[in-house]
Amino acid sequence: MALLERHPTKRFGFRVRVWVKATQLRLRDVAWLRDELGARQVRPNRDCWEWLVKDQTHARWLLEAIQPFGRIKAAQIRIALEILEHRVDSLDDLQEVAELADTLAALNVRSRGRRQNMAAMIQGFVSRND
Repeated sequence: MALLERHPTKRFGFRVRVWVKATQLRLRDVAWLRDELGARQVRPNRDCWEWLVKDQTHARWLLEAIQPFGRIKAAQIRIALEILEHRVDSLDDLQEVAELADTLAALNVRSRGRRQNMAAMIQGFVSRND
């Protein structure tokens, strides 16, 4: 998943981050990922457990490692890697990355109805003189 976050230290006040998440019913089904791949976050989510990779370097490594094997999530992996590779040097770059994040959210079944129009959020917070 990709998130647009307000970030006051960033040049344009926002950043787009990629999170890799694995969700399972039982803790042991995600705890082994943490144990095998390093200390990432495992947390409860309603009636299931999530393993989260928030660090962008780790997320890129993991996505590149699983990309050759991804079939159902191949489009999401490709877009997430595109987001991670894209430098944000201008407001147009930020807008482009936010649109990629919107595209990625639209491909995730559980994201429908949430996190939409992230690219439009940027226009509301950036002044016309920038």
